[in-house]
Amino acid sequence: MLELPNIPTLGLCSTLSSLAFFGVFACLWVGRRDETYFLHWAAGSLIYAAGVPSFNYLAHTPLQIGMLYGGLSASTLAVLTGVRRFDGRAPFRPWMLLPILASGLGYILPALAFSPDSAAPRIGGTFGSLLSMAIVGGALAFGRGSPPSRGRRIAGAALLAYIPGFLAAIAAEAVGGTATNMAALIPLVSDQVLLAVLNLGLIAMPGERAQAALREAALRDPLTGAWNRAGLAALAPRLLHSGTAVIALDVDHFKAINDRHGHAVGDRVLVAVAACAQAVVPEPEAGLVRLGGDEFVLLVSERSPAEARWLADEIRHAVARVDDLPARTISLGIAAVEPGETDFAAAIERADRSLYRAKAQGRDRAAA
Repeated sequence: MLELPNIPTLGLCSTLSSLAFFGVFACLWVGRRDETYFLHWAAGSLIYAAGVPSFNYLAHTPLQIGMLYGGLSASTLAVLTGVRRFDGRAPFRPWMLLPILASGLGYILPALAFSPDSAAPRIGGTFGSLLSMAIVGGALAFGRGSPPSRGRRIAGAALLAYIPGFLAAIAAEAVGGTATNMAALIPLVSDQVLLAVLNLGLIAMPGERAQAALREAALRDPLTGAWNRAGLAALAPRLLHSGTAVIALDVDHFKAINDRHGHAVGDRVLVAVAACAQAVVPEPEAGLVRLGGDEFVLLVSERSPAEARWLADEIRHAVARVDDLPARTISLGIAAVEPGETDFAAAIERADRSLYRAKAQGRDRAAA
């Protein structure tokens, strides 16, 4: 006959693993005090580490056990509050109390209605834990983060992978036939693999974000924040299609501004031009590229020639309205990506020719 694993031993393993990850998250926070999401994940690990042995040694009444079930759900919700803090959002929302209450009351009410020793309370508490796993796992695995993160997806998948075990535990408790507490056994068995996967996924998230920031920094102009020539290719998946408007622009008599007011003032003018263009049509609808010096090109998805002309005039007027800078104007040339083009080069060349026509016509205007 197959001998089932020992629940206290499995519980000890889960406790030690959670304590280890609590230490990791706490140490990471000590080194990076502004990254408070580590505190949320550390708190979740500590709550779980304290809750698992408490079922065996501290809980004796339905209220105490119900509170422990609620605590286990709270430890799962701490994963989500940490991720929300990681994303720069408010970590706690009032609805997060619902799965915690569902876990606690899911045990307490059946225990009072039937018997604390019956399967019904354990089924109710387990269902509340399942609900927490589904909510948090679904939010991580299928929600949108910035930047996209494999670590986030891995952590979400680990939480969702608990669900079949919870369903099996509920079914085993409902069927009965064994003296073993299957509502405790099966989740603890799942812990031995999934707890590490969950926490390693969370640990990977800050590193992934740092790598994404470095990759993007290499593709951005450090002065204006616009894409550089190397970053132009990064815009292709989003903007390289027929009908994308291509607006070339530069500052009229920019060398004279530098010569008369100094390069620091010239840099401020470039920053203002980029800010105005990005304000008129922000990402991801558009992409602003600094080609070099005072030369920019703005790529705007799905704009008719008339709409592109209107946008060009809006940018020109916005640049002229900027205060605390020397008088400045810009000229713009308008073109579009044609069907069958595999890069932006030809469209930029056409927009550049239009820009020179605008210069020849007297500057401070747009030409197409």
